[in-house]
Amino acid sequence: MKAIAGHDISYSYASPGSIELSLTGVSIEVSSGELIAILGHNGSGKSTLVKHFNALLPLQKGELAVAGMDAKDPSLLWELRRKCGMVFQNPDNQFVSSIVDEDIAFGLENYDTPAERIPRKVEEALESVGMPGAGKRSTHMLSGGQKQRIALAGVLAVDADIIIFDEATSMLDPPGKREVMEAVRRLHIREHKTVIMISHDMEDAVFADRVCVMADGKILAAGTPREILTDRSLLASAGLTPPLSVQIYYDLCEAGVELCRCPLTEEELVEELCRLY
Repeated sequence: MKAIAGHDISYSYASPGSIELSLTGVSIEVSSGELIAILGHNGSGKSTLVKHFNALLPLQKGELAVAGMDAKDPSLLWELRRKCGMVFQNPDNQFVSSIVDEDIAFGLENYDTPAERIPRKVEEALESVGMPGAGKRSTHMLSGGQKQRIALAGVLAVDADIIIFDEATSMLDPPGKREVMEAVRRLHIREHKTVIMISHDMEDAVFADRVCVMADGKILAAGTPREILTDRSLLASAGLTPPLSVQIYYDLCEAGVELCRCPLTEEELVEELCRLY
């Protein structure tokens, strides 16, 4: 079953009939268990698109099914949001309590989870993001990466199958970003969650199963990370720059140094450079 199946989605913040569209005829499918990165410059439409997936924005035109549910059916709104959770750029905006376990329990209480089951589900969610035993800590005393992982735990606690990260690493320092990305990969590989990452940072997309590039409210291209992230002309047309290792590869080519392949990661770049000697 497709986790996301959207066809010909258009959206205008001005009005449904406006010619000023933030999305123009976007069609997208995401398979269950897939990790997909949606890349684009600010204003490309990527956040507008994913806000349709958990009904933060109403569907104005097109068709959209999320976890098998029709996104246009108002009676399915809360169940859809339960199955498709979102982690935003600033985790402080998601917290409703200053204590970790109370914050995670809030969503469970709203979905009428039996009180005796809540403590165990909270701890399971904390374990899933690599923070077991952190329930009594204050959210204000956590690092940026830890805050994002707690926000993610709140989504997991209500049994979300689809998790959207909307620029969730953009405000983090390198250690915090590494913490969150490790949690993302763990959920994808071990728990087979469907993960959708929204970013303009190319490094976030290297480990995705598939990458989509957006510009001007449209999907320009989709493919594997190696197909998309090594295509300089495609990325340039979307106002994006390739990952550092890809940029170095092309700089070396222009200097007359040819590697066997274009590396996506620093590790691959080191391997290719070592082969020169």
